[in-house]
Amino acid sequence: MSQPAYLHLVLGGSAGGCLRAAVATYGLTGHVHVFDDDLSHGPLNDKQARAAYFRALYQNYGQLPEDPVPSLADFDIPSVHLAQDLSPEVCIWAGENASERTFMEMACHSLRDFRGPVTRVGKTGLKSLPYIGAQTPALLASLFDQRDAIDSMTRAALSSDFLHQRDSGATLRKWEAGKIFDVPADYYDSLLLACCSKDWVSAARVVGTAMGRCDENNLLGDVFLSGRLQHLITEGLTEASGPQASLRDYDVRLS
Repeated sequence: MSQPAYLHLVLGGSAGGCLRAAVATYGLTGHVHVFDDDLSHGPLNDKQARAAYFRALYQNYGQLPEDPVPSLADFDIPSVHLAQDLSPEVCIWAGENASERTFMEMACHSLRDFRGPVTRVGKTGLKSLPYIGAQTPALLASLFDQRDAIDSMTRAALSSDFLHQRDSGATLRKWEAGKIFDVPADYYDSLLLACCSKDWVSAARVVGTAMGRCDENNLLGDVFLSGRLQHLITEGLTEASGPQASLRDYDVRLS
């Protein structure tokens, strides 16, 4: 008897690597599809707008990544895969955090016409930090046997939540009290300012310190924080020394 056809959906390169290792080493079966993105920030309503948003962030962060910048284009791929299988099970790997919860909602919207079973790993059982990429492949493999079913009503509710987020126009999201909330783009600016001083400090150090002070359900990436640091420089709240083509090449201090 052939094994069930699983399609694993996971967010982020680190999480994808851990899950592929679980498949290779610990007996998980199926195809792993990785969406290399961070859905805690950036527009969700347009591929081109999202790509433009990330290009702007990378302008002062450093060299653009070799892979395409996030644009939501990858979300067209699962439908192609599903069309080739009669009744696969789709498993969404998502922890209790801003980025991966948004991913789960978006995935449920993408699967709104899918009639097969949909499950989730990550609601419980994750070690701190509550992100798929922070877990060991062995733990992920063990959690697959305890995955939660996402019934059609729950899937419809999650799809509706995604549409609300998508159409709100917000570019920053926060996990709080078991839900995702839109927050203003400057929500974390005070965190960055608290990591600056009157003395010159490496911009990379400021960003790294801010990353370390995040709460575990709302981790912020260096690309996002680099963009917000540039905003603080433009607004005159901080000063910068030298060219700002790369985060590692200039210092900042409070104005």
